Amino acid sequence: MKPEASQSVSDQSLVRKVRKFIYLLSHKDGPIRNWRFFPTQILLRKLRSESAEIRAYAAEGLGPVGYGSAVEPLIGALEDDNPSVRRFAISSLGKIGDMRAVEVIIPFLQDEEVDMRCTTVVALGELGLSDRKELHPSQNVIDALISSVTDIDRSVCSAAVVALGRIGNPIAISALTDLAESTESEWIRRYISEALHQIDEQNN
Repeated sequence: MKPEASQSVSDQSLVRKVRKFIYLLSHKDGPIRNWRFFPTQILLRKLRSESAEIRAYAAEGLGPVGYGSAVEPLIGALEDDNPSVRRFAISSLGKIGDMRAVEVIIPFLQDEEVDMRCTTVVALGELGLSDRKELHPSQNVIDALISSVTDIDRSVCSAAVVALGRIGNPIAISALTDLAESTESEWIRRYISEALHQIDEQNN
């Protein structure tokens, strides 16, 4: 390599290092301004472990400390062979509250495992709350939760009712009223009554 070319490569390398240093110092997602940077990076590495147990631990841990950079890896973890990893990834995506997660977790409402469906409903409820900066949460979130109030499992149904009450969108009133009339569960009717009260309070 010619001396001039060698110097050019060296200069470019220095520029990259300086830019990285500036990012670390000033960027809102860098380690100086965001305390979650280092734990997120550690957990993201563990999310690629050969051990399913460690991957599940990492997926769970990213919920409380993860932020934007954890979303895509967690979405990738939804294809993990281990159901615990998938379930914890869904839960963490809900906690992080990034709306990119909505479309990719909705299909898990059809999972044969009750725990997976229930986790998905709870996560969608969290995503709906995180989207309250707009007039109303994503219509896809509301529609998905409304579809889940008719789930054959009472825990999934109840979780959907609770989520709709917390979000407070009046679009859910009709579905909740219909369920109150058709269900034989006094337990579910109590949840519906509370949800309808929450929706009324948030819209009056």
